[in-house]
Amino acid sequence: MSGAGLRDLAKGITLRDIPRFLDAPSLKGAFGIKGRKIEEWVREILPVKRFEDLPIPLRVVATDFWKGEEVVFSSGDIAQAVRASISIPGVFQPYELGGRVLVDGGVVNPVPFEHLDGLADFVIAVDVSGEASHAEAKAPGPVETLIHVFSIMGKVIMEERARDERIALYRRPALRGIRTGDFLRSEEIIDSVREDAVDFRRELIEAGAAREGRRRGP
Repeated sequence: MSGAGLRDLAKGITLRDIPRFLDAPSLKGAFGIKGRKIEEWVREILPVKRFEDLPIPLRVVATDFWKGEEVVFSSGDIAQAVRASISIPGVFQPYELGGRVLVDGGVVNPVPFEHLDGLADFVIAVDVSGEASHAEAKAPGPVETLIHVFSIMGKVIMEERARDERIALYRRPALRGIRTGDFLRSEEIIDSVREDAVDFRRELIEAGAAREGRRRGP
């Protein structure tokens, strides 16, 4: 899907669509949203269903809950990989697949750029975790607490990894006051990072020119 297609898809989600994505847990099951409806929705909107059919190589990362290690999807059902990868602990139920219990890939690797080794000539790492607004002084609810702690962990991890020499260009858009569950603020989010987009375009051109210069030599 193109960037414009993804943008239009995000802007098209309204309040009446939210129930389509939510399936409450059973009282006997694990805590969190089951995620079956989201998996079905992802499978419905994707132009292709399997990694093998994608024109551009893709890697999706989840975390093995019990082993605490990365699980990298590169083949098979894309919707299953996405469902596993978005399983934020405490928000979504862990996803059981292939004998493993899987949670969000960001637990161990919030921006898994290294899995592009050998697949891309020019690596761009983008961290969209955002940050809380300092003007917000009210106490968070339990779900928001879990999500924000998760975001803080990812930020700390990326502060060190952003200096990795394999990254040609690293960007962290200024998503202040944007929460993980703000699905209905897509237009506002896109508008808020227009200046970031202009800077990103300039840096991309400069980085590409510098890389081309090194390739050609003196």
